[in-house]
Amino acid sequence: MTGLVDTQADDARINALPAAADMIALTPAQWSLAQRAQSIHVQDGKLLHPARYYASFDLSAAQPTPVLGWYDTWAMSNVANVPAASDMIAVAEKDWDDITAFRKSNGRGVQDGKIIDYTPPVPLSVQAQAEQSWIQQQESRAFVRGQKFTAEMLAYADAIEAIAEGTDTASTRLPDRPATIMS
Repeated sequence: MTGLVDTQADDARINALPAAADMIALTPAQWSLAQRAQSIHVQDGKLLHPARYYASFDLSAAQPTPVLGWYDTWAMSNVANVPAASDMIAVAEKDWDDITAFRKSNGRGVQDGKIIDYTPPVPLSVQAQAEQSWIQQQESRAFVRGQKFTAEMLAYADAIEAIAEGTDTASTRLPDRPATIMS
């Protein structure tokens, strides 16, 4: 975009305007945001990013999914590496300006086209590593009591170890703890 013209202004020179086919009409909200814009990118007579502010996310991921990036597309000199507007969520100016509660560097996600508070799930391998601490506690208890792990508990410990070390990549959740731990 090469310039902004307020055709409603008292000093507007209508006869000096480019042809209508060479201009892009802005909504009042876009006009307001455009006053402080550095670069509004246009292609084929349309705004590439009709909103100024956007949040990007992984379109192929199950939702909720984390916000991956925040874009002020009208302040960027080049938007070649910015996702298409249709692949992002437009963000209102008041939300964009709220960097403490809305536009945070983490803790925000996307679900059903809305930006939400988001805490990513703990990876299964990390859950398994935490469970290994519990297994070690049980092992110490068994030793102090002069007992041994049951076959179920030994199989459970092996399964947890495989998940924690990454050799089991098929599991989607930790196995249930055995009912009987020591014999």
